[in-house]
Order: sequence, then C-alpha cells, then structure tokens
Amino acid sequence: MGRLVRLVTHNWPLKVGAIVFAALLYGGLVLSQNARVWPGRVPIEATGQPTGAFLLETLGDVTSIRFYAPSDVAARISSVDFRAVADLSDVTPLAGGAPVLVSVEVTSLDPRVKVLDFQPQRVAVRLDPVVSRSLPVMVDRGPVPDGLVLGEPRLGASIASVRGASSLVARVHEVAARVTIDPSGINVDGEYDLVALDERGDIVAPVDIEPERVHVRIVVGRELASRTLPVAPRLAGAPPAGFTVRSVTAVPVAVTARGPLDAMTDLEAVATEAIVLDGRTTTFEQTVSLALPNGVEVVDAPSVKVTIEIVAERGSRAFGVGLALSGARDDRTYRLSVPDVLITLGGTRAALNAVDAAALRATLDVSGLAIGDASVAVAFSAPPGTTLVSISPARVSVTVGSGPTSSPGPTATPGP
Repeated sequence: MGRLVRLVTHNWPLKVGAIVFAALLYGGLVLSQNARVWPGRVPIEATGQPTGAFLLETLGDVTSIRFYAPSDVAARISSVDFRAVADLSDVTPLAGGAPVLVSVEVTSLDPRVKVLDFQPQRVAVRLDPVVSRSLPVMVDRGPVPDGLVLGEPRLGASIASVRGASSLVARVHEVAARVTIDPSGINVDGEYDLVALDERGDIVAPVDIEPERVHVRIVVGRELASRTLPVAPRLAGAPPAGFTVRSVTAVPVAVTARGPLDAMTDLEAVATEAIVLDGRTTTFEQTVSLALPNGVEVVDAPSVKVTIEIVAERGSRAFGVGLALSGARDDRTYRLSVPDVLITLGGTRAALNAVDAAALRATLDVSGLAIGDASVAVAFSAPPGTTLVSISPARVSVTVGSGPTSSPGPTATPGP
C-alpha cells in the first residue's frame, strides 16, 4: 500500500501540470469545435483621447469576430453584443506626426459570449493638437447675373474664429458666407452659414467656426450707365385763340443722367414735368422738375428753368385801296392807268381785324410832273399795329394834260 502511495505522489507537480494541460487541450479542442465567426462590423471607439487633441482619421471597424457562445445565444448575435475600443491615453498629439499603432480590445456585452479572435488587432492613430485662428469674414457671391451690379456687402460680424486640428486650420484660407444673387435683382438680406475655405475655394472640414452664421446685406441694382442728354420741356394745353408759342428754352439745355443700362439705352432726352399753357398770353418763366424713368437719376440738375415766349398770332390780309393825288395842279389834268391798288398788310389777327378798309388810302405824288406820261410810286402808310407787306402795282402810270383837272378818263381824287 505504501508503495502505491509513493508511486502516486512521486513527482506530483509534474503529474498535476500534465493533467491541467490535458484539460486545457481538451477544452480548447471543444471550443475550437464549437467556435463561430460573426462577419459583421463593429465600429472602433476611441477612449482616453487627450484634451486638446483631435483624431484626424476614424479608427475603422472590427470585423471577423471569432467567438464561442451557446447555440441559442450564438443564433441571435449582432453588432450590439460587442464593443471595440482603442485606448489613446498614451498617444502624444503631434502636428504632422507619423501614425502610432494602438491595440484594439473587443469585449462582449453578454457574459455568455467569449471572444476568441478578431481583426484588426491594432490600428494606426494620428492625434493633432487643436488650435484656433481668427480670420476676416468674406462674402462669396458666386456668379453675378448679367445686367446687375452689387453694392458693398454689409456684415453682422467682420471676424470669425476657426478652431480644429492644426493641420486643418492651417489649410483655411478664408471664412466666407456663400450667398446667391437672384437674377430679378432682389437685395440680399438674411442670415447665412459660414464655411472655411482653402486657397482653391474647397471647404475645409471638420472645423468649428464661431459665429456659425452671419447677417449679410447686399444692395443689388441694375448695371448703371451715364449719358449727357438734352432737356425736353413738356407742354400741356394751349394759349387762347390768337396767341401762339414762339420759342421754348431751358436752362440748362442738357443734363447728365445715370441709371440702369437697359433704361439708359433707349433714353434720347430728359423730359420735364408738364408746363400748362392754358390762359397764357405773355412770355413767362417756370422752374420745373425733371420727369425721369424708374431708377434713373440726374447727377447735376434735379430741376430746370424753362422760358416760354408767347406772342399774338400774325398773318396777312389784302385790301383794295383807292388812289389819291398829292400835289395836283388845278390847271392840269391827271389820267391814271389804274383807279386803285392792292395793299397787303401783315400783323396780329386782332390788328388785322381792326383795320377799316373804307378808310385806307394810297397816294401818288404828282407835284412837279410835266405834261406827258410819267410813272409814279404808290405811297401808303400802314395802320397802327400792322405792317405793309406789298403794294400791287407799286408804280402807276400817270398822264398829265393841260386844262382843268376834270378832264375825262380814269382820274384820281386830288389830295388835299
């Protein structure tokens, strides 16, 4: 019996180790025969990330998780049953530094599930220091529709702070509010998001911008053009009968107009407000404003002085006028080639209407004429308010004979 005990206890540590090793081999064999592989993906979480550091790239996913679980549990395995983490507490943030390999740990949230293996075991990590920069706020207006001009942008904030990974913040060339100009010419007036842009105009992300939004106001107008145009006084109504407008003058005679290109293209003159002529019988002056198309303004003179000369209407009228002799002698006879002449008078309508035709007389000066034939010019004085236009004929043949003036033939009445 003692011999048997000594046989059992001899080298007992080695024998116990052999038994344990055999048990482990048996357990591993059983587990390997019952292990399963879950083909899904579990995102790797970062833990222990240092304050003031930014993780430049995502850590990716764990895949091909090999595990052991009871059959009923294994049949219901999903991504929510696993957690994959990478501890970054030992990684030093370094701007532009090389990637650092960090171990990944995968655990099961169900104690009945034993994780045997997974991929990847390690991931490359780059931590960048977080920095801030202040940059002026710009406005990116994009393409401007044809025919529009833009005023200077007015911003609710002129400076913005950009905060993020040093390598990203270093790429930021400007902070801009991107607006769109409406082709209808509507003013820009509203809140717009700020974006960080690099030198090519591409968005730099992810970075934090403070403020996130800014108020932008831009006055939008049509493309402007300037031209010097004549002033065109606009008359309304008419003077009373018998009067007419002789001349219209404006001071200045031309002005410089400025306005939208499409409005200025067809503008040939700048008209005034209407000047009423009703009841006007004399020349007058009036200062009037300019009537401008919508959007057009006058640079140099918002009003003009207009002088309108009004005169009585003039005309002409012909009258048959008898001839009278001036300077006739009693011992002579005078025979005329015509008994009367046609007198044409000019003047206003009122003056011509006032002429008494019966009172008109033309005279022939026969004083000093010798016996025989002579051509004498007709003399006539126009009534007040009229002018002599013509006399037809202007000269009359006079035959002078001896004897009393009552000799037969066409004679003229001797003048006084």
